[in-house]
Amino acid sequence: MIARSFYKKLAPYRLADIVKLLDIEPAVCPYEYDDLLIYDVKSLEDANFSDISFLSNHKYINQFQSTKACCCIVPNDFSLECNDKIILLKVKNPYLAYAKLIDLFYTKAKSYPNKVMKSAYISDSATIGDNCYIGHNVVIEDNVVIGNNCIIESGTAIDYGVKLGNEVFIHSNVSISYSIVGNNVIILSGARIGQDGFGFATDKDIHKKIFHTGIVRIGNEVEIGSNTTIDRGSVSDTVIEDLCKIDNLVQIGHNVVIGKGTIIAAQSGISGSTKIGKYCIIGGQVGISGHIIIGDKAQVAAQSGVVKNIDQGVAVGGYPAIPIREWHKQSIIMKNLQIRERNDN
Repeated sequence: MIARSFYKKLAPYRLADIVKLLDIEPAVCPYEYDDLLIYDVKSLEDANFSDISFLSNHKYINQFQSTKACCCIVPNDFSLECNDKIILLKVKNPYLAYAKLIDLFYTKAKSYPNKVMKSAYISDSATIGDNCYIGHNVVIEDNVVIGNNCIIESGTAIDYGVKLGNEVFIHSNVSISYSIVGNNVIILSGARIGQDGFGFATDKDIHKKIFHTGIVRIGNEVEIGSNTTIDRGSVSDTVIEDLCKIDNLVQIGHNVVIGKGTIIAAQSGISGSTKIGKYCIIGGQVGISGHIIIGDKAQVAAQSGVVKNIDQGVAVGGYPAIPIREWHKQSIIMKNLQIRERNDN
């Protein structure tokens, strides 16, 4: 159920217009659909006759069979026979189609006018682009440059010299320092970007803090989750390339480089000077040691510990992380040993 106080519904839409948006043709169309009005996007369980739903996982076949939706988005290889009460729209990626539909049907109820709240502090030397919203108690320090059409929510602090591109959306209570941020970036609440990394030189039991001279460079179309921390580089820069998506509570150490399009799930930690390639997938609660290289399109299973380099395109799991088929074999062997031990006793 959509909470109407937070979101504004833009429907209804003609089904013909939805089909045009998705650039498909109905796979099953038991009646004329051009002028059929669709009022909402709902789950299979919650949908009514005037709603559209989607099936992206065959685990929900039972819900599909009992849904009241008049229309359902399904995968191209969907072969289950359908009754005469539902229209099927076959697409390559149902979840992506769902994402497009949500954008069509809903927007946030809160608007962001071109406005600076009275409680915000903006340095006289800062440059603010056109059509920006600056929320309550925001602090923008000297020589900051903010692009056009940016939204900066309440309690955020943007430190000396930081540069933000266009269309940047920074949620509440974010701090950014020593950073250059690209266009169309989303930074969720509580993220900390550009602080000192964990760098010390030890001599005679004294830990000497290393002065960091690098920055954080964040590319275009990046999303950074709530309470994620990204340390600036100690000598070279910490780099998050275009199209990366980083979940909540991720720690990224100094001098780390994350390649284009990589996805990192929650509670993962990446130690300093590690380089992660393009379009990698890092599962939740993964720990990655420092000074290693992970190749393009590598995959790391959740809760794995990576302590050495991973070649391009290899999937790994376990601790220490090994090729995932070997890890599965080890798990089976351990399980069989436990069963044998119980039987012997």
